[in-house]
Amino acid sequence: MDLSHIETPAGIEVRAFKKYATVRMVFYYRKERCRENFSNRSWPDNNPSSISKFKTAIKRDVAAAHQLLSRVRHEISTDKFDYAAFFPDSPNANKFSVEDRSLRTVEDFLKKFRTRSEKRVRPVTHKNYKKIIDNQLIPDFGYLQITDLTPGIIRDWVFAKSHTCKRKTISNILSPFKQAMDDALMDRAITENPVRQVNLDSIITIESRQSEFQVDPFTEEEIDILLDNMIDQVKNLFQFAFYTGMRTSELIALKWEKVDFVNREILVDQAMVEGHIDRLKTAEKGVSSRKILMLDQAHEALQRQKAHTFLEGNFVFHHPLKARHWMNDSEIRKFAWHPAIKRSGLRYRNPYQTRHTYAHMLIKDNENPWWIANQMGHSGIEMLNRHYGGWLEKSAEKYIPKSRFTGDKSLSAAQ
Repeated sequence: MDLSHIETPAGIEVRAFKKYATVRMVFYYRKERCRENFSNRSWPDNNPSSISKFKTAIKRDVAAAHQLLSRVRHEISTDKFDYAAFFPDSPNANKFSVEDRSLRTVEDFLKKFRTRSEKRVRPVTHKNYKKIIDNQLIPDFGYLQITDLTPGIIRDWVFAKSHTCKRKTISNILSPFKQAMDDALMDRAITENPVRQVNLDSIITIESRQSEFQVDPFTEEEIDILLDNMIDQVKNLFQFAFYTGMRTSELIALKWEKVDFVNREILVDQAMVEGHIDRLKTAEKGVSSRKILMLDQAHEALQRQKAHTFLEGNFVFHHPLKARHWMNDSEIRKFAWHPAIKRSGLRYRNPYQTRHTYAHMLIKDNENPWWIANQMGHSGIEMLNRHYGGWLEKSAEKYIPKSRFTGDKSLSAAQ
């Protein structure tokens, strides 16, 4: 029997099967598509009167199902929908009601997010999330009922925290908190995410807003002194770092196959994070790889390093005592950097200053800012301005144009 002529509102379907016809409702609940049968009617015999009555009954079912669907949608929109009350025999009733009973506190949603993030984010990110959730968020907020968490509670916590923490630290703590509460919002346990309503800059103290970032480059004389207090593979590693500006995670992930000695270029397209190869830190900002032109000093360091690891054909830089690649920046800092700084007698700075030193040398030599940004893996010169703006200004004061200028500056000025 053809039922296609029966008009159905949006969300109502009439399905024909071998022995019966079904009127079904279709709607979304907690971002899931749900289908629930409203009625099942066995096919009538071939008597015209029976067929007419059957079609009339189907039309009534369609109208009644539409009324029920309107109630369902209203309940969902007002966060009052009880699946089991509307569809007690549906498998979905048990599914959604169990979730409602098991997730009531902030801790419940934090733990659920922590478990799921293990499969969604990088291992090091999951490790950080787990540490934040277990040591910060659950102790401070976990006891609250999910509906009792308010922006005011979070605001007061942020203000108190800002007396001892920098803005970046607080922001990092709130990152998994926001995502966990997004889950609660998606599950209709709350009507809005209270964490996303908090404006950090309007709450935290002035001291907390001040950046911890400090650019403290080495002079070329200091570089020579420091490298003189390093030997073999450690010296090669840091000489290469000073003259490429690569991040530590990129250095220890570098493989010989990424080195082009003919064109003197390094392809940087991966990083080592806690012993695992991963994409670059800048990949999320659109810079998934870059090529670095090797300066003479960097080229020289790699030529020396060939004797140690080139025949293995894998990672360029190895831990000298363990015959394997470096696992993380902490290992390099403790084994190689700290002892060399101590022997050199230089003022202590962290290894990341090798990157800042590279930027400082290029800026001092009046290299093109866009080229410098490209070498360092920035998508534009905004980061250069933010971190090295003072140097750029000083460099501009001493800049001598390379085109349309001959002779010395005094001659040019006289003319």
